[in-house]
Amino acid sequence: MDKDEIKKQTREIINELVEYPFSQAVDILPAEQKLKALNQQLPNAIEPLIGLLFVDVMLGKRQEALTLVNTLWSIGGDLSSFFELIFEDCLLNLGEVDKAGILLQSRLANIRENLGHFYQVMVKYALISGDLALLKKIGDYPEAYEQEMELFEFAANHAFDLSIKDYRAIWKIVLDNLKDCLCAWEYKLHPGDEIELLLYTSAEREQNEQIQNQLFDKIDAYFASVQNEPLDDLFLKLLNIKLHPAWIKEQVSEE
Repeated sequence: MDKDEIKKQTREIINELVEYPFSQAVDILPAEQKLKALNQQLPNAIEPLIGLLFVDVMLGKRQEALTLVNTLWSIGGDLSSFFELIFEDCLLNLGEVDKAGILLQSRLANIRENLGHFYQVMVKYALISGDLALLKKIGDYPEAYEQEMELFEFAANHAFDLSIKDYRAIWKIVLDNLKDCLCAWEYKLHPGDEIELLLYTSAEREQNEQIQNQLFDKIDAYFASVQNEPLDDLFLKLLNIKLHPAWIKEQVSEE
């Protein structure tokens, strides 16, 4: 099987995976075996490795995912926008902010041209990196999702005053404390320009509740130390990775 065929089959497998809730191991595991078979045929092909990375994220295998990230980073090479999007989203889910920023640099240099395909990872990068000015800028383009106006209003409320430091401090506390178990994260919008960060981990419910309480205590301690009022429009919730819904199929539309 040549490289183009391996790339084609990998893409087909990923297009199946994005339709499965992360709890659906009965379908994820056979897809993983297919990706492993493709990898064995051409070990240096980067696309099956990206597919396997996505599987590791879905299954909550954080350490295996990070090992694959390092392997992919050392291989390097050009990626089609389809596989670039998958790779970037996995990096952001794992908290690998610097690597995601490097890959996204050329896309962010021309937001209008790339927003249609890379919208989701651009938004997630802006959120996790604390670059709310970038998030506000994304919202100024007509290509931005109109149904997510609360997101851009949140950015406008915090990007240009001292509360941006508080927002970044919260993310630092999150990443410092979830460095051993964070597998994915998403955002959920609520009326009143409120954002909820859904943090999916490899931990079970009881442990997640303990970690969440520790996070809240540390966030409260931070606000007390700087004598600022907590951000009343930002909420955090920890969940097991199996509760993550299916990936949005539109994110991996045809180029």
